[in-house]
Amino acid sequence: GNPHSVNHAFGWSKEQVIKDALESFSEIYDCFEDELIFTSGATEANNLAITAGIKIAKGLKPNANTILTSYLEHKSVLAPLELISKKLNLNLIYIDLNDNGKINLENLEHHLDRNDVLWVSCAMTNGVIGTNQPISAISEICNQNNVFLHVDASQAGYLPISCLNLDVDFLTLSAHKIYGPSGIGLLYSKHLQNPDFEPMIVGGGQQDGLRAGTLATPLIVGFQKAAEIMCENKEVEAESLKQLRQILLENLSKKLDIEVIGDAESRHPGNLYLAISGVDSVQLLNNLQPHLAFSLSSACDGLNREYPPLLKAIGINKEKAETTLRICVGRMTTEAEVTQAANMIVSTAHKVNKMT
Repeated sequence: GNPHSVNHAFGWSKEQVIKDALESFSEIYDCFEDELIFTSGATEANNLAITAGIKIAKGLKPNANTILTSYLEHKSVLAPLELISKKLNLNLIYIDLNDNGKINLENLEHHLDRNDVLWVSCAMTNGVIGTNQPISAISEICNQNNVFLHVDASQAGYLPISCLNLDVDFLTLSAHKIYGPSGIGLLYSKHLQNPDFEPMIVGGGQQDGLRAGTLATPLIVGFQKAAEIMCENKEVEAESLKQLRQILLENLSKKLDIEVIGDAESRHPGNLYLAISGVDSVQLLNNLQPHLAFSLSSACDGLNREYPPLLKAIGINKEKAETTLRICVGRMTTEAEVTQAANMIVSTAHKVNKMT
């Protein structure tokens, strides 16, 4: 049945499933049900937040002409920010980062002192180096300066996410980052009822006309279940991931010259981003296929040998950047797999080192 079919029981039952899911999400993320929109994922949610949100912010601060972000952001944030800044003739400025990958709060405040900033986009957890950001502090600074804050929380499944307490304007979420299905996401905003909120996808009147299209009920139910499981188990699971990550790091450090990149403690519990001295990471990756699945950065960046702006922003030179890789452990990873993976990486790294 179609959840938007109002004339028969099949539609009514699917509509109730959607309502139940919204109720669950509102409890998990501490917000009202009418502050949520289902999307096809975090990419669409980020694009909608930016295109609709910046227009609202501009209407409230017509003399403000500056957008702030950083190189921590995913391409689904950076690309629409670049596009809308050109379209609306706005200044796009990148906030300084500390060496551990955290936003430099003094630099953020410095930019806000100019009184011409209308928007800040900041990821709660970076998907490459894994560093968590102090969103509560950033939100307080933005609110003091009447600046909209957009937070991409798609990688922050292991952090407490209360939209009420964080007091952000827009927040994006993704199902597949918390072991849910691909193709479904959420956008939270306290501005959805603003008459100036302009949808990206139009056609039907679904979701109060804010995002047209028949809702994918099975994906929403999968997302709901994944969020409920994560909410119930996140503390225990995060501790387990940290232990696996530590075992991996210790095994690698015994035989290789390792440098962990990003904040040592305040990071995604399953993320280990490191540089292996003298080892070309692309050659290491290629030599370990198809036995291990790890990456140089995020899947959306691909096998890109360009000097990543993020690494440059946190003080990693180009030579060291070519030795970096991201290894992740997850819910299904075992200690035996971690030990085996470490042994394979060590032996292959020594082989690659001799080749270069």
